Amino acid sequence: MKFSLRWLQDYIEIALPVDALAERLTQGGTEVEGIEKHGVDDPNLVVGEVLSFVQHPNADRLRLCKVSTGTEERQIVCGAKNFNVGDRVPLALPGARLPGDFVIKESKLRGELSQGMMCSAKELNLAEDAEGLFILPAGTPFGPFSAVCPPDTFIDVEVTPNRPDLLSYRGLARELAALGCGTLKAPPAAPALSWPQEASGWAVALEDEGCPLYSVTVLEGVKVGPSPAWLQEKIAATGHRPINNVVDITNFVLWEMGQPLHAFDAAKLSGKKIAVRSARAGEILAALDDQTYALAAGDLVIADEAKPHALAGVIGGKESGVSDATTTVALEAAWFVPGRVRASGRRLGILTDAAYRYERRVDPAGVFAARDRAIALLQELCGARIAGASVVAGNPPAGRVPITLRAERLDRVLGAPVAAAETERLLGSLGVEKRAEGWQPPSFRHDLEAEIDLIEEVARLRGLADLPGRVSLGWVPESEADRVHDKAARLRAALAARGWQECLTEAMGEAAHYADAPEALEVANPINAQFTHLRPNLREGLLAVAARNVAKGNASLRLFELGRVYVRREGKIVEETRLGLLCLGAEPATWTARERAADFYDLKGIGDFLEAEAGLGDATRLERGPVPTAAAKRHDLKAKAFYAEYHAEGWLRHAEAPRLFQGLPTFPAVRRDVAVVVKRDVPQEAVRRAILDASSAAGALEDLRLFDVFEDAKGEKIAADKKSLAYALTYRLKDRTLTDKEVNGWQETLRASLRGALGCEFRE
Repeated sequence: MKFSLRWLQDYIEIALPVDALAERLTQGGTEVEGIEKHGVDDPNLVVGEVLSFVQHPNADRLRLCKVSTGTEERQIVCGAKNFNVGDRVPLALPGARLPGDFVIKESKLRGELSQGMMCSAKELNLAEDAEGLFILPAGTPFGPFSAVCPPDTFIDVEVTPNRPDLLSYRGLARELAALGCGTLKAPPAAPALSWPQEASGWAVALEDEGCPLYSVTVLEGVKVGPSPAWLQEKIAATGHRPINNVVDITNFVLWEMGQPLHAFDAAKLSGKKIAVRSARAGEILAALDDQTYALAAGDLVIADEAKPHALAGVIGGKESGVSDATTTVALEAAWFVPGRVRASGRRLGILTDAAYRYERRVDPAGVFAARDRAIALLQELCGARIAGASVVAGNPPAGRVPITLRAERLDRVLGAPVAAAETERLLGSLGVEKRAEGWQPPSFRHDLEAEIDLIEEVARLRGLADLPGRVSLGWVPESEADRVHDKAARLRAALAARGWQECLTEAMGEAAHYADAPEALEVANPINAQFTHLRPNLREGLLAVAARNVAKGNASLRLFELGRVYVRREGKIVEETRLGLLCLGAEPATWTARERAADFYDLKGIGDFLEAEAGLGDATRLERGPVPTAAAKRHDLKAKAFYAEYHAEGWLRHAEAPRLFQGLPTFPAVRRDVAVVVKRDVPQEAVRRAILDASSAAGALEDLRLFDVFEDAKGEKIAADKKSLAYALTYRLKDRTLTDKEVNGWQETLRASLRGALGCEFRE
């Protein structure tokens, strides 16, 4: 939200440069996202009046203008078309420096002398876009342009949802003063309103608990017209267009005090009774934004005896809006339950300045103060007269009870002692009062609920950077969460090292994606039609990623995701971690292999690693194989893809034995090869197991590796129905060097044992 520093200085005497102010705000927890400077402060930028203009003799799109500064006349070449004789405009004289470090010089344009430049709002950094010149109001006095439109600086503040008190100029000024950015100016005295003794004849009925407090004040003799210059300037500073004095006053009070108000044309309301109620079936609202909205049960409306005229806290109705013909105004000031305003605004897609504040909770104690401020301005600027006593229904919500703040806990949490006087000063700057029963937070700080909230306020106002650093003694023992995190990180790293890329996909998806998964959980209040169900598997998200990549020309993919899924099991909703893997596309060619299409064995290969080496085990496997045609079709994925999914929750939580370091061997290894000739139908694993069982090396056999398989279909080297399996056997002892004699003995014993066990032969 953008705030004008010129306007802000009506409430606080700022003592810091704007950059330092922004830094102090950010350090205090309210981030400043940007600083913008509007306007130009240059003595060579003045107000000029167009005396005459003719077509440029050498350019169809240019004009030769005679412009007066009040003391002299100048010839200006101009390309704009939106001005007439008598218009007053910003005139940059030679030497003027405009935004972008653009210096105006006297020059010739298409052969004609131009002694300056008439400016648009964009060229003066007063608007992001502008067509034609900036036409000033009629009667604008000659002289420096800065006297008519003073330069201003805007700070763009990110207001978090828990700090609605900062959504007004008074609120931000109060925060800046508490942070030491300046001195808060005394608030203007409450307007001395003369309330008539007689009743206005109006009544208010609260028929829905969504509105605890509602006030309506009727004012007569209202003269609707343009707002004075100062008010138009304030409204323009909010980024809005001035409308008329009545509407501008309600908007001004909203920005000044943070309390939304609404003005009805009382003559357009049926009867003199206002009902705050829930919308009825079939009711509609023709709103001020020129849209018509179908209302639903639960929408809180402001209605007369016939129909709704406003969606409470969100937007008013066009039919009862203030116009130039309005003479009697019914001024609404109310407090609405935030959740009701938010629900209606979100359902209908309406976000107004009023709704933005109501749904974050306005100050209950500020309702009547804002009403009185608006009434005083209506009397001053519109000639309004109060027609009768203000009609008030209901009561504001109850205030918070005092909060206990223990000095010892404050010191312990902050890590440094804070004097009692300092605590009272800091909290007092926020409006928190010290009472016998505790600290009473102000009504506009509904986020202060507990002792820790007050401690946080003391910390941020004192300055987090000034708190001493402390090193905790001892080690924090590893928790299960730490172990799960580390194990997951190792798994991700292992898959990435094997060429697989990690994806993070949405935990929600649309119903069509889970047509074959009836266990998918439907979201009660979805954000939109694309996020209606919680995912019961990881496949749909990975398929969506793959489809986008293939559409962009990236057709070779190895994707995985380690994420949470949500299923209903035995009547309960279960959230668990799973691992999904998706591969498709061609394996790129290398100097050792040709390009080939990915197949099931690519997926099986990574699955073997996960199940055998990583320790997931085949029992955790949920599915493995080609992606179903229906699932691929949902994402318009034509490439053949393969998918596997594993339960990872139990594996992640299973504690592993610590890995032990084993030193490098001291003594050398001895290798011997043996080529075993067996029938073709004998599995390799049977031969390998027989070698291990037959070895008599007494623990010296360190490694056994198959390195060659040979078959001879012609029967020239070995029989055609047999195969040769060649193994490398590595022997080593930890305490001494092996001799050839004992290794050869082990080999001979092995051969003899294999002949008896397998009936095999050996190739030399």
